[in-house]
Parts: sequence; C-alpha cells; structure tokens
Amino acid sequence: MILSTVRLRNFPEDEQDQFPWNLPLIKEFEELEFEQNISFFVGENGSGKSTILEAIAAYTEVPLAGSFRLEEDESLAAANSLANYLSIRFAEKTHHGFFVRAEDFIGFARNIKKEIQALDKEIEEVKATFTGGDINLTLGTIKGERDDFIKRYSRDLEAMSHGEGFLKFFMSRITGKGLYLIDEPEAALSPTRQLSLLSLIIEKVKKTGSHFIIATHSPIIMSVPNSEIFYFQEGKISKVDYKETEHYKLTKMILDNPESVMKEL
Repeated sequence: MILSTVRLRNFPEDEQDQFPWNLPLIKEFEELEFEQNISFFVGENGSGKSTILEAIAAYTEVPLAGSFRLEEDESLAAANSLANYLSIRFAEKTHHGFFVRAEDFIGFARNIKKEIQALDKEIEEVKATFTGGDINLTLGTIKGERDDFIKRYSRDLEAMSHGEGFLKFFMSRITGKGLYLIDEPEAALSPTRQLSLLSLIIEKVKKTGSHFIIATHSPIIMSVPNSEIFYFQEGKISKVDYKETEHYKLTKMILDNPESVMKEL
C-alpha cells in the first residue's frame, strides 16, 4: 500500500460554520486506517466521501487529471483547505499516480488533442521552412513526441464515446506503482466497461503494488475481492463487508423482484 493512515490534526474553530468544517463527518472525524491495496469510499450523496478523497489528493500532491493543476481548481478550494489540517502516514512515499473525477476527463481529452495539434503544426512549419540537411533528423524528435501521444491516447479522445475514452485514459495513465484516487468512475462507464476497469486495477495491484482509493456508488465497482469498503454514514466512517452495503442490498432486491419494488415506489 501507499497510504497507511489519515487523521485530522486539529480544527479551525473560527471556520466551523463554513464548508467543509460544518460537515458532521469532519467534526467527528476519526482515523482512517488502510489495510488493502484497493479501498472504496461509499455512502449517500453529501456524506463527505468525495471531500475526503479530494483532500487526500491535495495533501499527497498527486497530479489532477484535468485541465487545471489541483491547487488552481476553484472547485477544490475546500479540499485544499482541509488538506492543511490532515496528517497522513505513508507506508511508501510517492508522488506517482493521479486524482481524477469523471468530469475531469473532458478537460484532459481536450488538452491532449491540443498538444497533438500543436505538434502537427510545428511539423508543418518545419517542412515549410526547412532549407537543407536531413529533414527526417530534424523532425524525428517532434514526430516521436506526437506519435507517443497518439499511441497512448489515440489522436482524438473526444471522438470516442465517453466510456471508451475514459477507459482508454485509465489504460494509458495507470502505469507504475503509485497512488490512484478515483471519484465515481461509473459515471462514464457502462457495466461492461466497469468490469474492464476492475480487471485493469486488479492486474496493476498484482504487478506493481499500487494503491487505489475509489469513491463510488456502483455495486459492480465495489465488488472486488480482497478490497476494503469504508462506509460514510451519519457523520461516521466504518468498515463494512460488501454484502452489508445498502448498494448491494438494494440492487439485489431490485434484480430479484423488480415488479414488487416498482409497486412500492
């Protein structure tokens, strides 16, 4: 694992009525202790799971997979503030990895497209102005950089379906051993693509020992064996078994008897 424990060192009393300090979860925050390489944060909307995940990202300074640096993203201002009061113990120190939300993918895809277009333009400018010598030698570095982008991400991630592009992003960016923080990946992935992502994550854990912390509502995503589930509920965080989550129970009830469930709505 990369992370061992997460604690809240102290509390800014003069900000207790402001977000995120007014969240019951923050007021009652207790230590998170990680024991597996795949950890899930689950709970209802507003329970604080994404806030904690974002604060961990800010503290660890992993790259934000979007169009901004993490400290420059206004939507993460509260997370950056909370990160200043965290105390995190590392099992192994690293800055390798990333933090990604489903909405960040669009910004990432556009940035990659702009990089490829800029390199295409540079290649054409060199061709138009080259006066002598070996042009292939001159263009080699530029073409190599452009072709590497295309090989890793394709020429236009935006042209793919959202799910295809999002999965391509994970396949390209989950490389060496690192800390990977992922917020609700199911928002962009079909059930089949969710299983593909889980297969990739399990493979990377086995090969590299990476640590994945994933906030999710998906009973598919959180079904990984030998993982741990942190349940955020009523201002508390507790570890639960997969089949004890409301996500599993409700999904199973609907699948077992959808007609009966619909009649109760």
